[in-house]
Amino acid sequence: MKPFFKKTLYIAAIFIIIGLTFLGYTYTAWNLKSFVAKELEKSFGAKLSIAHMRMSFPLCLQLKGVKISDTISIAKVHIYPSPASAFLKKTFIFSSIKVLEPVIRIKKGHYQSFAGFAQFKNDAINPSSKSSKTVFFVSRIDVENATVIYEDEAGAVIELVKINANLKSPYAYLMAGRLLNFNASGFIKNKDSEILSPVYLTGWIKGDYTVKAKLKAQDVGLTALGPVYEKYLKQKVEKGSLDLTSRIFVSKNDLKADCFCRINDIILKDTASKLSMPLIASFILGFDFKDKAIKIDNLQTNLFSLLFKKS
Repeated sequence: MKPFFKKTLYIAAIFIIIGLTFLGYTYTAWNLKSFVAKELEKSFGAKLSIAHMRMSFPLCLQLKGVKISDTISIAKVHIYPSPASAFLKKTFIFSSIKVLEPVIRIKKGHYQSFAGFAQFKNDAINPSSKSSKTVFFVSRIDVENATVIYEDEAGAVIELVKINANLKSPYAYLMAGRLLNFNASGFIKNKDSEILSPVYLTGWIKGDYTVKAKLKAQDVGLTALGPVYEKYLKQKVEKGSLDLTSRIFVSKNDLKADCFCRINDIILKDTASKLSMPLIASFILGFDFKDKAIKIDNLQTNLFSLLFKKS
């Protein structure tokens, strides 16, 4: 009789565990859908729409046709929550988030319409904050095959394509107030050819929103620089390719970049031949966000040598 009783207890325990797991799964799925539908729109501070949303097993929320205002569209988002979220009130823990094929459009002078990321403010995800409503933690965010398009008033465009990026923290979860590491690589699309020029960006973001990064771009056609080419180079330069390396520091008030650039295979408007040597320049670029002022210091270049040699 005892063996039978023990087996019955084991079977009952297994069914209880399965039942609790199922209930936890269902509860998490239902709450997660509700969270996505309501809280994300509040967090982004912008109109958000989702064409299709479903939960798959193992626990994964799949979103399709996501649009944030008129600035961001995303083909698919895969969200992998932790089952521990089922036991926490208004707190969601994600093992990872994958964003597939997002397209970001930025227009000069229309930054106020660009979707914000208020959910990364300290008071939005601080569990001890009394004003906190919904809290979420994530271990890693990955972006695959992204496109970024920048356009100015004249219609000149800078387009970056095939961007793959990740955002992660040396700690267990990404949290405002802690160090976040990012890594991105992609290509600048050249207007006058099908050649794609590689671009790399690595760095970190601190909790006070300071950013330190290293940017590297190779063999970028000058026409791919869009507004920069149209405003500063088009009248004099017919063709050329740019190599750029820069160390960048961004704070709340300004940006500083230590830049080194090399322009190869330069063809001027008034000549059909290439210049015999590349244009080389190093300088420190500064930009004041408040006054929208640009400052260039410590400029060193071989421009005058090129001009005298040409003449």
